[in-house]
Amino acid sequence: MNIKMIGNNVLVADTKTDSVTTGGIILTGDTTKGTKPGVVLAVGGDVTTVSVGDKVYINWAKGLPVDYEGKGAAIVDIAEIKGVLLS
Repeated sequence: MNIKMIGNNVLVADTKTDSVTTGGIILTGDTTKGTKPGVVLAVGGDVTTVSVGDKVYINWAKGLPVDYEGKGAAIVDIAEIKGVLLS
C-alpha cells in the first residue's frame, strides 16, 4: 500500500524493540508512550529535515497510531521528531 503524507506530517514505523527477560517473558515495544527510535516511511511535501529511511527518535504519545503493512506505525507532525540517528 502506498501512502502520501500531507504538509508537515511524517509516517514513522516502530523499530520493533521486543526483548525477552531471563525468565522467558516477552516485553513488546509500545508505540504509544515515550521517545523511542523509529524509521521514516513517508514524508509530507513541507518536510525538509528528514527523508524516507532515516532512523529518528519521536514522541510516540503525540502520534496518530496506524497499522501500515502489518507494522506498528504513527503519523506525527515534524515537530515531534526529536532527533535523527546518524550512521
